[in-house]
Amino acid sequence: MIELTPKRIGKLFDSACNRMRTSALQSKDAIVRTSLQRLAENANDHAAVHVLAAASLARQNPAESLRILESQPQSVIENATGNRLAGYAWLLKDELARARTCFDRAVRLDPHLTDCWNLLGKIAEGQERPDDAVRYYRRAIVFENAGHESAIALSKLQAKQARVRDAIHTLRISLLRDQREPKLNLALARLLERRAVAIGKQRYHKRALRLRKEALECYERANAAAPTCKTLIAQGLLEQRLERIEAAVESFRRAVARNPQSSIALSSLAAANVDLGHLDKAHEQFKAAFALDPTRAIGHFRYTRAQKFKPGVETTRYTKQLRQQLAADHLPRRQRLHLHFAIAKVLDDTGEHDEAWKHFDLGNRLNPGHSDRAVSRPSTLREHAEECEQFFTREWFETQSRRGSHDTTPVLIVGMPRSGTTLTEQILSSHPMVAGAGELNHWNQIRHEIARERTDSQPSRRSEFTPGLDTISTADLGRLAGDYIERLNEVRTDERHVTDKMPTNFMFLGLVATLFPKATIIHCRRNPMDVLTSCYCQNLSAPFCDLDQLVAYHRTYRRMMRHWERVLPIRIHTVDYEAMVCEPEAQTRALLSHCGLPWDAKCLEFQSNARAVHTPSKWQVRQPMYRSSVEKWRRFEKHLAPIATRIQAELDDENWHGERAAGH
Repeated sequence: MIELTPKRIGKLFDSACNRMRTSALQSKDAIVRTSLQRLAENANDHAAVHVLAAASLARQNPAESLRILESQPQSVIENATGNRLAGYAWLLKDELARARTCFDRAVRLDPHLTDCWNLLGKIAEGQERPDDAVRYYRRAIVFENAGHESAIALSKLQAKQARVRDAIHTLRISLLRDQREPKLNLALARLLERRAVAIGKQRYHKRALRLRKEALECYERANAAAPTCKTLIAQGLLEQRLERIEAAVESFRRAVARNPQSSIALSSLAAANVDLGHLDKAHEQFKAAFALDPTRAIGHFRYTRAQKFKPGVETTRYTKQLRQQLAADHLPRRQRLHLHFAIAKVLDDTGEHDEAWKHFDLGNRLNPGHSDRAVSRPSTLREHAEECEQFFTREWFETQSRRGSHDTTPVLIVGMPRSGTTLTEQILSSHPMVAGAGELNHWNQIRHEIARERTDSQPSRRSEFTPGLDTISTADLGRLAGDYIERLNEVRTDERHVTDKMPTNFMFLGLVATLFPKATIIHCRRNPMDVLTSCYCQNLSAPFCDLDQLVAYHRTYRRMMRHWERVLPIRIHTVDYEAMVCEPEAQTRALLSHCGLPWDAKCLEFQSNARAVHTPSKWQVRQPMYRSSVEKWRRFEKHLAPIATRIQAELDDENWHGERAAGH
């Protein structure tokens, strides 16, 4: 059934009344009375018939409307407005075939009736005649001057047919005529985000980024013209994704101002304030959100990550509340996952480690990437390591020494997640000559771009994982290096260096050294058991939500770092987490020296750094240096003993730099 809203029928009634109105002050009721008088005097007064028929439609009485129209059949057969009114009446009675006949007559008599073209399109869609629907919507678009209802309807139909690019084109063309139209901008923004996700999965990351930036422009235009709480939240979430945290805070703040009762807006604002280090403000906003909706599990997860809980009545009450929510029937899996992690974090903070581990484990087992749930887990990293060992040799780098960029801007901070990469970047970015870019996914994107550009006519040693660097031109290498520097330039003013602290860039250090032989590389290393435990307690995706996968991942990471230290033309500086927290000044001096930077005491006050941090360590880096995370895995030792034994045996066998083994 096609819904005709009171607003739509009201416009039809307004249109009929305007033809009869003799004064701007004349009310609709007065016009209806005048129409009754005129019809009594002249049975062929079409304008009066149309007013009375429209009035009956406005009262949701289609039968009365049809009776009035059919009492003067010529007004229906020969008049576009009469057929238009009859079409609406038949639609209200759910008589689609008759409505279609009337609308078809109406547009033949007056092709400017855009609502009739639009309704013909909706009828065609309902009757599963998509080609006719497209034709009708396109005719409506020709005559639409405002609202752009048909352009939006056509784009939805095209998207439904998996023709998202066509849908985007439809809306872009319409925006050329009315760039500030809120509905068009919102419809386009949603489609652009959908398209960005799809092509991102196909590894066209630069295109996906451009689409997201265009989507943000659409949200900005829509919210400048007709802001709503919902659309401001959408804008803020996209700004967060694009690492524009200050802008996201402002969007969420505006959303809360428009609807102070929106728990989603308050929770989103709180999460963004955590990223900026405004922790006290965030705590109050989280609590306000919970007062409105205490069942929002993702909010509780974020709230518990933004502070350290202490034993007490309030904490006990809060934990009880979370347990009650978890016990609810038919709770969606994702909500259960977030509640398990929230409860686990509170229990861990308050010393109830055995119970905390139970919830950490249950939460991870609900993750789609866990072995219990995953359909397949290809060992791609191990295969990638094997290929890197074969491809990236000392001889390779000797032949490439003159091809790369000599720009010294990049500082790559790599290692396992939870190994101290955020702490290291926070220390470095506290130096006036260093800007922090956070976790960029750029090197993975470069790898895929090189692989796509290689053609079958260019034989290469490249397989699925190693980029086709042996066939790429020096000019293309320069272009890729320039693109990366351009990305780093977005976050700096006049700083000499920019850090990129994506931990998993350890996979791509061969590519980094090829493009930037003068880059700075810092390797963050931490007790493997502390790393594995911390990863498992963070609600991360595979392989970090599965202990067996984690052990295998860490093994391959160690293998890759041994290889890079043997063959790279760049000296890798290792930051040992345990040494850093025990001797912060000595280790920071060594770190700055490796980067060619003079000493600056601000680096020891890294917790005062106001830059946004959008990683799981966002709370920790707002605190002064502390040692309590060293050997922290032992609070779960009885649960992790088998894993510790395996790691110990592997490290003994590898003699990994002769360093300490897990737990010793």
